[in-house]
Amino acid sequence: MFCPGCGLQLKQVEKFCEVCGRDLQSLQQQVEPGTSLLGSDIAVSWRGGQVALGIGLVGVAFLLISGATVALERVGGGLEWGAWLGSHAIGIVILITVWLLGQFRGPLSLRDLGFRQPKVSWVTALLMAGMALGLSLAFTALYAWLIKGLGIGLLVPPEVPKEVIFSGYAAIWTFEALAVWTPLTEETFFRGFVMAGLIPRYGVVGSIVGSALIFSVFHLHPGVLLPIFVAGVLLAVLYHVTGSIWPPVLAHAGQNAIALVAITLQG
Repeated sequence: MFCPGCGLQLKQVEKFCEVCGRDLQSLQQQVEPGTSLLGSDIAVSWRGGQVALGIGLVGVAFLLISGATVALERVGGGLEWGAWLGSHAIGIVILITVWLLGQFRGPLSLRDLGFRQPKVSWVTALLMAGMALGLSLAFTALYAWLIKGLGIGLLVPPEVPKEVIFSGYAAIWTFEALAVWTPLTEETFFRGFVMAGLIPRYGVVGSIVGSALIFSVFHLHPGVLLPIFVAGVLLAVLYHVTGSIWPPVLAHAGQNAIALVAITLQG
């Protein structure tokens, strides 16, 4: 168990943390030993410093990998190969970064990153994931309609070319990369690692907004900054309410899958 105030690893249950003075007795009465709950009682072993370093490392890797995929496309590698390879490469960087930095002050488990049963029933969690997905899609559609109507070309969401998807039955590999692998690794990073590490300093609301803002900036194009920010807020709230990374992963996967289906059906 770790102190939710300063991250000190506790070898035994004390009344107060010897470093920051946090009341541990009342916390112990609410949480089972060894359990990490998302919220004011979160007890992960990393903090803002590790989050900042992780964002920097993943950000640099993202830029380098993006550059490499552009170079691959220019030599005839194809958009589909660039998307597939780039998605897997950045996902691997994310998992390595989270695993290394997440153990800065103590051992890391998958439960610490949100891979656990929801605090609500699975039926409720799935309904909430569907609601978050629906709200995100509705906001994105409304935003695109308004921006196009206003004629603000810079802020119009970019159209993803159909060539980003493998042709024929090989399209399943595009869905594997962008609708399974990417949601899983991105939610592990932005919600399981970044959001959880920001809570002790900025609280639940601050961590929700902060993680969503970082999630948005990583998508680079000005036309998607606001829609992705709103999606990030919804996914973060979903994580906070359910206490599990699985509902955000499912909602994120659903949004990406719907986008890929829409691209596939383009004339």
